[in-house]
Amino acid sequence: MRTGGSRIFPPRKRINYKKCGPNSYCHPNNPEKFECTCLPGFEPKSVHDWFLRDVSGGCVRNQGVFTCNSGEGFVKLARVKLPDTSMARVDMSLSLKECKQECLKNCNCTAYTHAIETKGGIGCLTWHGNLVDMRVYYNGGQDLYLRVDAATLEKRQNKCTFRVSSAAASFEESSTTRELDGSTRNSDLQFFDLRMIVAATNNFSVSNKLGEGGFGSVYKGCLYDGRKIAVKRLSKYSGQGIEEFKNEVAIIAKLQHGNRVRIIGYCVQGEEKMLIYEYLPDRSLDTLFFDETKRSLLDWGKCFEIICGIARGILYLHQDSRLRIIHRDLKASNVLLDSAMHPKIADFGKARIVGGESGDQIEANTNRVVGT
Repeated sequence: MRTGGSRIFPPRKRINYKKCGPNSYCHPNNPEKFECTCLPGFEPKSVHDWFLRDVSGGCVRNQGVFTCNSGEGFVKLARVKLPDTSMARVDMSLSLKECKQECLKNCNCTAYTHAIETKGGIGCLTWHGNLVDMRVYYNGGQDLYLRVDAATLEKRQNKCTFRVSSAAASFEESSTTRELDGSTRNSDLQFFDLRMIVAATNNFSVSNKLGEGGFGSVYKGCLYDGRKIAVKRLSKYSGQGIEEFKNEVAIIAKLQHGNRVRIIGYCVQGEEKMLIYEYLPDRSLDTLFFDETKRSLLDWGKCFEIICGIARGILYLHQDSRLRIIHRDLKASNVLLDSAMHPKIADFGKARIVGGESGDQIEANTNRVVGT
C-alpha cells in the first residue's frame, strides 16, 4: 500500500516471531537460554512474569516516562535485525538527517532507520508504537535509532554508542564467573567472552590503543552497556605465562583500596589472555612526565598529592591489607591517574604474597628477575 512517497510493508512469517515480546530483543545464537533484554529506556511490563521467564508481555517505557517532552533524542542500536516492518512507514525521498527530524516531530514515532540504497535499502523507515521481533547479531544487521527520554539520553551522553550484539549475550550480569581452567564459581570478577572484547575495542583498533610494553598492549574499550574499560592484552612473547596471569588476577581480586586500579574481569581463550580494568582517562604517570603540555599541571602541590597517594597504596599492600603483598615492579608507567589525577597502582603480574594470611613473614627469596 502506498500513500504519496510512503508505503507500509506487508507482514512476513518468521521463526520464533515475537519471542521476547514488544520493546525487547533476543539473542538467536543462544536459543535454549533466556536471553531477552528490554531496550534502553524500557522495563519489563510485569517484573513478576519476567522473573518467571514469561516475556510475552514484553517491556514498556520506564515508569513515569512519557514521549514528546523536551530533551528527548535517540540512541543508536548497532547490528540489529530491524523490528517487524508490517507497520513501518517508508519515505524514499528522505535522508538520514531528515528521517531523524521526521521521527522527532511525531510523538508516536518510536524509532527510525535509513536503509542504504547500495545494500538494497529503500530510504527512511519509521516505526510508530511498539517494536516487535528484534534480534541482535555479531556480524551483519543494521543500525536502528530508538527514541528515548531526556534522562536516559543524558546517562549515555558521556558514554560510547550503545551497542547490542551477540557478544553481549556472553556477558551475564550475575556474579557467576568462569575459572581459568574453565570451571565456574561465584566471584566479584567477571569472565568476558573474547567476542565481546573484540566488539568493545573495535577489533583492537590502533586508534583505541592506550599504550604498549613488554607485556603487550593496552586498549580502550566500551562495553555494550556504555561502561568504558581498559583491556590489557598480553603478548604471547611477554614472558608472562598462565601462572603469572593467574597470579595477577588472584592478587588484584583480593585488594580493595582507592589507590590501586580496580579490575573488572578477565578473558582467557586459546592463546589470548586479557585483563579488564576500569578506564582511567589520564593514563600513566610517565606519560605525564614526558608530555610537555600536561607536565605544566604538575606543580609541587599536585606532585606531593600523587606521592602521598602512591605511598598510601604501598602501605596498604605491605601492612594494611589482609595479605602482605610486595609489588616488585613499581615504576611511573605502572602508576595510573584518574580524571582527578589521583594515583592508582597497576600491573601486579610480578607481585608476590609474602607470609600468607598471617602476615608474619618479612623476607622472601626469588629466582626471577623483577623490576626495571
